[in-house]
Amino acid sequence: MKIIDHTPYFNTETGEITFTDRVRAMMKFGSTWIKEVEAQNQIIPVLGKVLDRNYTLLRNATPPGLDASLPFILVGPTGIFVMYVTPITGMFRAKGDQWGTVSGNAFKNENPNLLTRTEHMARAIQLFLQRQGYLLTSVEAILLCSDLSVHVDSIRPIIRVVMRDALERFAISITQAREVLSPEAVQDVIGKILNPPIPAPSESPAPEPKPAVLEDTSAPETDPSFARAFAFPETPAPVTAIAPDPSPVAETSDLSLAPMWSSDLTPLPAVGDIEGSLTSKGARLNRNQWVLLIAMFVIWAILVGVFLFVVVRDQWSFIRGMLP
Repeated sequence: MKIIDHTPYFNTETGEITFTDRVRAMMKFGSTWIKEVEAQNQIIPVLGKVLDRNYTLLRNATPPGLDASLPFILVGPTGIFVMYVTPITGMFRAKGDQWGTVSGNAFKNENPNLLTRTEHMARAIQLFLQRQGYLLTSVEAILLCSDLSVHVDSIRPIIRVVMRDALERFAISITQAREVLSPEAVQDVIGKILNPPIPAPSESPAPEPKPAVLEDTSAPETDPSFARAFAFPETPAPVTAIAPDPSPVAETSDLSLAPMWSSDLTPLPAVGDIEGSLTSKGARLNRNQWVLLIAMFVIWAILVGVFLFVVVRDQWSFIRGMLP
């Protein structure tokens, strides 16, 4: 499996994050970001043992138009998989689009909702590639649990939930699925996500979109209201195959004056689920970050006080030694 790693502050040679970079990452992404990156490090070797070089894993890549990076985007002959890796521990229940903890017979909703968060990520990639002219069979959303102690009671969840002990079987199921993308289409999709083409300002009408090379280009009919990217319903449906809507294709002529995801679309962070450690801009300091700042200030004040005490003591000893 090939890996394209865009993780900030992460040293790919040593596989570690220095103390200084840890502090900077916590200030920028939140206290849970480090745990999520370490959880990803536990998942990658398992996937790498099963998936061959025909599969490419984009790690913490930020598609154009988003302020949030996506943990895993796996692209291969059997399709595209958007995966969110979580280091949670405990007992959880995934029922439909509901996500929460279970204590006895009591169910309590958890925030953030990891099911809808992961589903929104997959929907974002699918709609982005659709606007690039690809008729995708599907973009599957996967929630991966890295800790062996976690247990998730799944009751027809909107996305697939894979626990740590079932990770290897999940990777094998990917390789055994029907191939839907040619090798050329796989490389083209990766290029579209990492380096999308930007039309020149002089271009008038946008060229007709060229679909990816698929074995099966048929796609079910979709609701026209689903055409606008990120216009998610309050209760999102599972990610399904989507045929391109003629209305957004007609608007592609305006892309020469705007980013690849046009300005009339609501950006992904506004959906409400992709936040916290996934939002890299405009985030306020949370409680843990304030505690870290106060602790660093107290340590600095103590060090300065000790330094001043030593200097004053030495000066006083020197003055007393000079006196008769």
